[in-house]
Amino acid sequence: MKKTVTIHPQQTIGTPDPRMWGIFYEEINHAGDGGIYAELLRNRSFADARLPENTTYAGGKVHTRLGHIEDFDVSDPLPGWKLLPTPGMAASVQLTRENPRNPACAEQLELDVLRPAGGVRVVNEGYCGIPVKEQDYYGYVIARGEGITHVTVGLMYSGGVVICETQLSLTEEFQKLPFRFASPVRTPDARFFLQADEAGSLYVDFATLFPQDTDLGRPYGFRRDLMDMLRGLRPGFLRFPGGCVVEGINLENAIHWKQTRGPMEDRPGHWDLWGYRATDGLGMLEFCELGEDLGADLMYVVNCGMSCQARKSVPGTDEEIQWWLQNALDGIEYICGDASTEYGALRAADGHPEPFRLKYVEIGNENWGPEYHKRYRIFYDAIKAKYPDLILIANERVPDAPLDMVDDHHYTSPQTFPNRWGVYEGEGTPVYIGEYACNGESGHGNLIGAVSEAVFMIRIENRCDRVRIASYAPLFCNEDYRKWSVNLINFNGTGTYGIPSYEVQRLFAEYAPETVVAADCEVNPGANANLYVTAGKKDGALVVKAANYGDEPIEALFTAEGGSFIPSGAVLIASGSPTDTNDLVTPDRVKAVPAPVKQQAGGASFTLPPYSFAVLTGRVEP
Repeated sequence: MKKTVTIHPQQTIGTPDPRMWGIFYEEINHAGDGGIYAELLRNRSFADARLPENTTYAGGKVHTRLGHIEDFDVSDPLPGWKLLPTPGMAASVQLTRENPRNPACAEQLELDVLRPAGGVRVVNEGYCGIPVKEQDYYGYVIARGEGITHVTVGLMYSGGVVICETQLSLTEEFQKLPFRFASPVRTPDARFFLQADEAGSLYVDFATLFPQDTDLGRPYGFRRDLMDMLRGLRPGFLRFPGGCVVEGINLENAIHWKQTRGPMEDRPGHWDLWGYRATDGLGMLEFCELGEDLGADLMYVVNCGMSCQARKSVPGTDEEIQWWLQNALDGIEYICGDASTEYGALRAADGHPEPFRLKYVEIGNENWGPEYHKRYRIFYDAIKAKYPDLILIANERVPDAPLDMVDDHHYTSPQTFPNRWGVYEGEGTPVYIGEYACNGESGHGNLIGAVSEAVFMIRIENRCDRVRIASYAPLFCNEDYRKWSVNLINFNGTGTYGIPSYEVQRLFAEYAPETVVAADCEVNPGANANLYVTAGKKDGALVVKAANYGDEPIEALFTAEGGSFIPSGAVLIASGSPTDTNDLVTPDRVKAVPAPVKQQAGGASFTLPPYSFAVLTGRVEP
């Protein structure tokens, strides 16, 4: 089937935000713990079985006081840690909260040894195995001994053979004991161990292990390969600290940013709604550093005094609203306040004297209704009075209230995604599409889903004066802990890949235009040969994005008003089947690759296979 697309380079229809395409982070699918946060030990503070605040537990479920129920397995009091049986030993391991070093982080591992029999080991399996390669590993334990004067820490194969180790001296008081050792081997499934060789009791308050090769060489930093994946997206902004986890299962369980800073061992963490407890090692400072490392503007999502409405929300009282408002103002000051301010000085003391680049604050997450409207206006007025240059984002269109921007979310199936753009026709409140993905009828993310998203993105780019910014969601998934079906970047301990949608997101950001220009294109509703196009100017060149959301190939001729479109290149995302996807074994099955484009009289000819997306670049000559 042949189509002709006429581009009008002198007819500007919109000026997109130069940082239109961003990323949205939420602690789901072990995105941070067991993911981009490079900590290798699971349950390093021994609190993973702690219940969410102000809840009860029965029948394997967490219950809120309003009757909402969530799954949470606490049958193992020390998830991630196991006593390694050996012949002749007599020992036991248990969770204790007696005589804590820090009452806010009261959990400790207690190892009682009656007969060491050559050594008693407590082993940590990490997140489905600890990946090890030939490099240094470092960390520290906070521990004390009664009768036990030394502890050996190290790495071993899953069968027990030691890879590397070092010995630490103990006293009867808690001490922070740093260690470092080098692995001479590579294995995807190592274990960390603590070994006692004397009778007595060992109390461990905290244990942490990191690889040497964190991103940018930052101690206790980010996983390098996942940061490389994020850099490939060229994100214009970072939305954090999440979606539902911002609100919590109740207000006591919501993220309290002041508890996410300071020494790692003094962060109590929080239960994050997705079936596990987060360490908050990726806390306020680390989120800001993440955005800075990526060159992205920051978008801080604040709790407005409401817990998750999808989980039988508990709205805060008027007094609690004021507490949450002040908490938000303090957090904003921590991020972008001068070092002479109270919380700017706290950030400087944490190691970052210069303010971070905060551009947006979102008031609440997926909140709605009269209770939200009341809170939104209170937060908007107070934040705007102190920070007039910040762009404040509402969760919905609040009647009779000022609206800088409103956050819309879109999750749907491939068949319906291409037609979800109509609400953005005409003038209205500027829009942030904060979460969107084709997450129905597309497996864990396949080609047809990615192309349906490309159509949606083409249409909102053509309405860029109304839709200002957007971010795909969710961002990350550890494949061993999947809680959400479709996620942009997937990984395990040793590998990573993007679903086909990652390639679409990458190309939209790489070829983001400075201006969007008009393009005439037939769009045939129905099953066959649907061609969708957006065109723009970037660095003096013409950039054309085109999607074929149909089951027949399209031979498209791209022409330009007032001259000829001279192509300089093209990249294409296509595959043999619309259900094709990527995985850890074949991470590049569906990937953007250079594709041939032909010069013809008056334009450029390019063939789009069924269910494909392409970007063409070139210039217009008279």
